Amino acid sequence: MPQAIAFFPWVTIREPITVGTIRLFPYTRGELLDWLEHASQADVETVLGAYAEHPRVPIEAATLLEVGDWKTGQPVDTHLTALFDACQAIGFAALAARRLFARNFAYCNFHSYTLIVQSYRPGEAESFAFTTRRRDGHTHQMWGSDEFAFHRPHHVPSNADCAVDRDFLRILLERQQCDSRLREAVVEFNSANTDSADVPEHTELVMTKSAFEVLLAVGPNANEFEAALVGLFGKLLDHRAADGPLRNRWQEARPKSGRPLTAWAMEFCAIRGVAAHGASQKAEKFVRSRAAHLAFS
Repeated sequence: MPQAIAFFPWVTIREPITVGTIRLFPYTRGELLDWLEHASQADVETVLGAYAEHPRVPIEAATLLEVGDWKTGQPVDTHLTALFDACQAIGFAALAARRLFARNFAYCNFHSYTLIVQSYRPGEAESFAFTTRRRDGHTHQMWGSDEFAFHRPHHVPSNADCAVDRDFLRILLERQQCDSRLREAVVEFNSANTDSADVPEHTELVMTKSAFEVLLAVGPNANEFEAALVGLFGKLLDHRAADGPLRNRWQEARPKSGRPLTAWAMEFCAIRGVAAHGASQKAEKFVRSRAAHLAFS
């Protein structure tokens, strides 16, 4: 029966991490993995050898993932959902911890946390298959690690550390088990934060707003969205916004809004509507650009 390895090829950790049922282990090429029970060091290195930073430069480090009672090297079929649910939670916790506008420091995107679950036959790990989607189904491809490599995408930061708030991740994992709406919102938000050139900004806007709607149980109406945010943040919204040109622009553009967050909610819904329905962004006067709305959200 085929065995499997689950790993994040583009992020690294310095020491093992356990959060709830999730276990993360550091991998460095050539260093002994003395905790392995069901997989050989040679097979692990062969599987990960198909992933490269640059052409003919295999990755030197990665992060291995285990969940619940599943361990590296065991058959994986019945544990795939748990592994990818863990991936979504880990990626979301990483996005929550990232810092924007700080150059490359403490930055990541969701594609940094791409999870690979690779099946193999012991002693024959140099051959592997993968599946790609088609509009009419899917197709299988078979390759050898000596003739093919998966390269780190250009939009994924190199040498990224797995920086996750463990307390936040623990709470998220507990909540996700009993809240399918939260799981769906997390997946939608992660999908809007890949930085991939294949996902245009207007699509990211639609997915981000969708994540809010699922999480807050509201529809596309701006008033519903605003009321949900006010109910969520409560007294935090009572503070008066600082004077300045941005505050003046919000007042001019949204004179009926009582709070800056209310003004943002109204504009975010409007710019999402424009993105979803194919109209020009210039059709309405917006204070912030698409990119600024995505960063703020």
